[in-house]
This record gives sequence, structure tokens and C-alpha cells, in this order.
Amino acid sequence: MQNNQVKILLLAAAGIFSSCEEEVSPGSRFYERQLVVECYLEAGNESLPPYCILTNSLAFDSLQSEDLVSSLYVRGAEVIVSDGTRNVSLQEFCLNDLQEPFRSEILSQLGYNPDSVQVDFCAYIDISRELDLAEGKSYALEIRSGQTVYKSAAVMPASSPIDSIWFEKPPGRNQNDSFAQLFCIIEDNPLAADYYRYFTAGQGEPLIPNLNSVTDDVFFNGKSFEFSLAKARDPDEEFGDNTGLYRRGDSIRIKWCNLPKEHYEFWNALEAGRTRQGPFSAYVRVPGNVPGALGIFGTQHCIHYTAYVPK
Repeated sequence: MQNNQVKILLLAAAGIFSSCEEEVSPGSRFYERQLVVECYLEAGNESLPPYCILTNSLAFDSLQSEDLVSSLYVRGAEVIVSDGTRNVSLQEFCLNDLQEPFRSEILSQLGYNPDSVQVDFCAYIDISRELDLAEGKSYALEIRSGQTVYKSAAVMPASSPIDSIWFEKPPGRNQNDSFAQLFCIIEDNPLAADYYRYFTAGQGEPLIPNLNSVTDDVFFNGKSFEFSLAKARDPDEEFGDNTGLYRRGDSIRIKWCNLPKEHYEFWNALEAGRTRQGPFSAYVRVPGNVPGALGIFGTQHCIHYTAYVPK
């Protein structure tokens, strides 16, 4: 009797696990295409020009290709940003419409490697930098695409710059003399909640955000805070003993940004979604602040630093 019960339980378990193997893929039957907005205003030294990238969303089961990605860019829209004094129409640029060296200059200003972009990348840019970008100022975005108007608003945050930067020998097993660990101190603003994002670049490398590039000040609000700042890792780079460390003798760059809460929540959710994988991971819905569309109208106040890693 006991053996029969064991057999029944094993058969039941086998049935459960075999049913778990059924492949489930969200279809496009109820899919409705939406506008995706990536619009950024950046204050600070070496800041990027204000720009907005408009694309159409893609169904989960779409077959991706270079031509399909190029076709997702929304052309012919009207993008207007107001700084409270003037309304500035962002000018549309697409790579296939540009000649060198202007093409490479535009991509470099937007933080992209000109040699790595293969699709017909399109963006709306305040190329003449007419907008007045300053902390505490409010900005309004209006997008007219087809028969639809999308609106959003954001405020430029104040900056909490890095106060000190230095390098130390890495802890643990990595006791060689080829790499170093970076440390910083910031003076967090005690009068408001602050949200941060950072980028780094090794010598001759482009600035990139780390896989977990954002944080809030919930644990150090209003304090002088010392922390290590890991070298940003590209998603395609394998994790190793030197991950997060800086090569000695290099001149490196750091981009340290303050964000408003909505912009922080956008990146925080997006980065959390990238790290949650597997069949039992939780679904992550990325919040935005453009009603009727997906994406973000984000302001950020960024300071760029250059540091030499001592040998």
C-alpha cells in the first residue's frame, strides 16, 4: 500500500513537471503599437545637447532585424521643449541623411561610438543649444506625431558633486599591482531626497553606465558619504577578477549625475528587469512620465571628472 502511494506521488510529480515544460510565448493578437519616448535634458559641464528619440513599440514575438529596427524610428514628428521663456523646436536628424564628419560628431555628442551604429539612427536635437538648462527650472515637452499630442514636464535637479576621489589597492585575492579600486566622498543634500546615476570610461573607452547605475540616498541622506565606485561593465563583458577595477596608469573619466525621482525610478526598474531572468522571475513594468506613451522625459544634472590612476 505504501509503495503504491509512493508510485502515485511520483506519477503526479512527473505530470506536474512535464506540464511546466510547455512553451508559452505572448502573442501579438491583442498588441497595440505605442510611441516610445526617450527625451533627455542635461545640465552641467561637458553636457550633451537636449535630444529626443522617438520609436514605435514592438510586439513580443516580432522577428528582429536591422531593417526592422531602422523602421521603428518615428520621423516627421514635431518635438517642442519649453524652458519657461522660449519654445524650442528640436531639429530632426537621421544618420543616412548626414555627411561625414557631421554624422560622427552628432553620434559622439549623444554618447555613441560612430563606428558601432549600423542602423539608420534618428533623433530630434537642440543642436544650437537654445534651451536654458539650469537647476530648479521647469521644462515642458510636447510631441505631435500623426494626430496625437503627447505632453510631459520635468524639473532640473540640483547637483551634489563628488568631493574627493582616490585609489587604493583592491581587497581580497586581487593583490596585483596592475589594477586599483576607486573611492569617492560626496556631501549629500540634507534638505531633499537625492537620486544618483553614474557612468565611467577607461582610457580610450566611451562613457557607459554600470549594470546597476542608480541609487537613492535613503541610507546616507544629509551625510558625508564615502563609497567605492566600480568601473562600469558592459552587458556583453564577462565577469572576472578585475571587474569593477581601474587599470593603473590610465586616465579615466567619471560622469556623476543627479536625477529627479521619476527619472531615477525609470532606470531603477529598467535595470532591475535586466537582472531578473529565468522562468520564475518576477515581471517588471518600467514606469514612465509621458501619458499615452512609453518612456521618459528625463532631466539630469551631471558633472564630468577626469582622474589619473597612479601606477
